[in-house]
Amino acid sequence: MGRPRVRNRILDAARDLLATEGLSGLTTRAVALHAGVTEASLFNNFGDKTGLLQALINEALPEQTALTERITEDNKQTASWLYGVFEAAISYFEKVLPIAASSLIAGQTSVPSDRVGGFYTPRKILSDRLQTLKDSQRLPQHITPELTAVMLMGTAMHTAMTRLSLGDNGLSNHFTPQKLAETLGIA
Repeated sequence: MGRPRVRNRILDAARDLLATEGLSGLTTRAVALHAGVTEASLFNNFGDKTGLLQALINEALPEQTALTERITEDNKQTASWLYGVFEAAISYFEKVLPIAASSLIAGQTSVPSDRVGGFYTPRKILSDRLQTLKDSQRLPQHITPELTAVMLMGTAMHTAMTRLSLGDNGLSNHFTPQKLAETLGIA
């Protein structure tokens, strides 16, 4: 079992290397060296590189924090809140997709069941938030929170993937907060 201080040092080192060296500099050896620990310590704390990447995404990226904060904020204007979530989700996926893709390219496509939430925990947070809003009568009763969360996050992921691979296509610029809310059946 890992120690929290060592684990945090490793995550900080991984985040720093990602920012300065990019994904190619994010090797277990480089992360361990940068954190001042052994590779064995890294593996003890995260299991493998996929575990490190997942922890990096879920615990150490500011985009994850920004998206979670946007989802959980209390905004009385549902359409503008939803659009803010959409924009934050695009930023999140623009950061996360290249990291997650490295595991896929390496052939590490399965995530062990003890890694709760997988790579995309914000979808669950959004679904729960939509359910809370529905329960409090702030959203129409006909919506299905889980499906709405999947559609919103899927559209954000697609938009991020398009931007990463083809450049900014302006897709999100065609969405107004009201149109997005109407399309998802929330307005």
